[in-house]
Amino acid sequence: MSRDSLEILNAKDSPLLREWLSHVYPLYLHDLSEFDHKFYQLDERGRWEPDHLQFWLTDETAHPLVMRTDGNSVGFCFVGKVPFKYMSPGMDYHLAEFFILRRFRRMGLGKRAAFAVFDALPGWWELEEIPANTGAITFWRKVIGEYTNGNFKEEFVKGVPRQTFYAGKRST
Repeated sequence: MSRDSLEILNAKDSPLLREWLSHVYPLYLHDLSEFDHKFYQLDERGRWEPDHLQFWLTDETAHPLVMRTDGNSVGFCFVGKVPFKYMSPGMDYHLAEFFILRRFRRMGLGKRAAFAVFDALPGWWELEEIPANTGAITFWRKVIGEYTNGNFKEEFVKGVPRQTFYAGKRST
């Protein structure tokens, strides 16, 4: 995998990427079930619930973004843009979901993808993590801290860690 080959593509623009998401999204829900087994469950047919993929693929305020490197789709993130109904007042974007396939983790790809998304969509951002997902909390504190040079706010809202920050094109 080359270090500088990274694309962030909107799945709404591609039937192939929408199909890819339909196959990969259940893997993400499976990963989340480790941290919140009461919320993420399999139904009697073996399908993960809740399944919000159709919302992300159809809602006007939703941006289902697929990350690709060297021609391979390796992950996705779902971003809500104002007036996204699940975001705090004063925010422009809400990073709701972020997933890198296991074989591509711990290679710096997640950080590079996050930076690319933040650069592409300048404005005020928020994101939250499942409290039991300490790996995600650590990852986002580090990534956002590096992206903003430590200029972000973290608070706990009803026991859930939430980071807010301003993103804009960085000079590299």
